This record gives sequence, structure tokens and C-alpha cells, in this order.
Amino acid sequence: MPGRAKYAYLLEDDDVRRWYENVARGSRVTADVYLRRLGAFCNHFSLTPKRLASMGNDEIYNMLLDYVSELEKAGRAGSYIESALKAVKSWLAHNGIEIKRKIKIRGARDTPTLRDERVPTQSELRRIFLSADKKARVACVLVAHSGLRLMTLGNYAGTDGLRIRDFPEMRIEDSQVIFERTPTMVIVRPELSKAGHQYFTFLSHEGCGYLKDYLEERMQGGEKLTPNSPIIRPKVAPKPFIRSINIGDMIRAAIRRAGYKWRPYVLRA
Repeated sequence: MPGRAKYAYLLEDDDVRRWYENVARGSRVTADVYLRRLGAFCNHFSLTPKRLASMGNDEIYNMLLDYVSELEKAGRAGSYIESALKAVKSWLAHNGIEIKRKIKIRGARDTPTLRDERVPTQSELRRIFLSADKKARVACVLVAHSGLRLMTLGNYAGTDGLRIRDFPEMRIEDSQVIFERTPTMVIVRPELSKAGHQYFTFLSHEGCGYLKDYLEERMQGGEKLTPNSPIIRPKVAPKPFIRSINIGDMIRAAIRRAGYKWRPYVLRA
């Protein structure tokens, strides 16, 4: 699974696997982040998760304090340090261990990468669109104009994402994409919704043009589109859908080519 490869060996321990799978029931992304954070913590102190869980509260508390100090010296953001402690405490809680004493983290709510971000102007947005290839342009406009999350376009594991059938006012006839009306409706199925319920949004007239160009290019290349075909196709096909991390990389590359240093999610602001 993407994101956990370096510390995948930890899952050979049945207790760690059970903890990981329990966290993943809520969010696979969180489970992978927590596994990485726990692995980094254990590597730092040259111990195993099982050894950590066998230690006394005082020893663990002091270890956590030392870890915070080391990360601060290394220049890590307070939000990263807080995330690291959450992961370790999650593993400890799984083993019935609760660290009640407070651990202060400088700047825990500070997000230095977001300080200089702002909503792009229409001209800046257009520059980003034109800096992207057809596939990335569709991803950008779906985030910017429809307000979709990256994981709606393609989920974390690459097993689902936005499909042709999620555009009920769009049809394909004789290798042409036709919209009954624009802006056009986009249905977000429960499995692609963060809140777990279905909702709908709209794609702008401009966005419909970008989507039409992209889908027709795919058909000209020999692809047969069906209602279940992905709106955004992966570059290679080990997975049927593009993964959200690749969506982010694609949008970020377009933003960089346009001359900006923003994160992909700034388009959704």
C-alpha cells in the first residue's frame, strides 16, 4: 500500500497489524501516516513497538518529551510534532496505556506552509489551467470550479473515483462528448464523499469544454468509454483509477509551471 512501504515490516507483528487495521477502518490515510510516525519514533530510540508498549508510564513520558525536543531542534513544524505524538499515543492506547500528563508543543496549531497562501485570482487560475496538459487541466478545474476533493477524483488506493456515470447530463455519441446543459451536474457518490453521503455539485461551462477535449482525445486514442470509465485515467494501469497522491502531484506540477508555490488544495479555496 502506498505511503507505508518503509515501515511495512512492522505489520508482521500481529498486534501492530491489528492496531493499523483498526485505525484504517476510520481512514486508510491516517493509518499509513500513523504507521510511518510510529516507525520513525521507534527507529529514533532503537526499540520495537512491542518493547515501547511494555515500558512504564514515566519512562514513556520522558521519551516523548525528549522526542519533542529533538524534533524541535531539527526544525520540524509544531503540527508535524503533534501528529507524531498522536500516532505514538494511538499505539499506546491500543495497548491500554494512557499518557495523561501534558506535553507542550510550540506552534502545534501553526501551519508554516499555509502562511503565504491566498485564493488565486481568475487570471492566476486561468494561467494554471493553461500551464497544464489536458488531463491535469480537468483535475484542476474540477477542484477549482466544482469544489471537489482530490480523493473524489481518485481515492487513496486507486480503486474508485469519479466516473463517466457521475455526470448524468453528459452523454457520448459517435466518439463525441455532448452536454445537455452547462454548467453540468456532477454527482458525488457516498463512497467518494468525506461525510459519507451523496451530494451534487456543478462543473462550469469552461470546465465542460476542458472535460470534452480530454475525453475525446482518449477516444481518438482508441479507448472505449463506458459509464464506469474513470473521468481521469491513470498514466499506467496497475490500478483502475488514478490515486489521489498522483492527482495532487499533477495539479502541483501545473501550479509550479504557472510560477506559483501553492499547494493543490489552494484551488479549492
